[in-house]
Amino acid sequence: MSRPYRKRAVLSVTLTRSHDPHERFESIAGINLDRSRWRLSQAAAIAAIEAGTDEFFMETDGRALKLIVRTHSGEKYLETEA
Repeated sequence: MSRPYRKRAVLSVTLTRSHDPHERFESIAGINLDRSRWRLSQAAAIAAIEAGTDEFFMETDGRALKLIVRTHSGEKYLETEA
């Protein structure tokens, strides 16, 4: 049985030094409801999204944008949904 489904607000993003737009996120982080902090690598966040256990959102200009998984040249990466 999988863990309960969670919606997580992303409060910070660590970017790689790569100029390739498909390799920009190194990790994402936020705060749980109990005020504990969490940080996930891009690979771990992708795995959680694909497993259906977590959904991630970033707030930009007062709008909540969902993070989704995309694939480019066989490599998975995170991107905000338009």
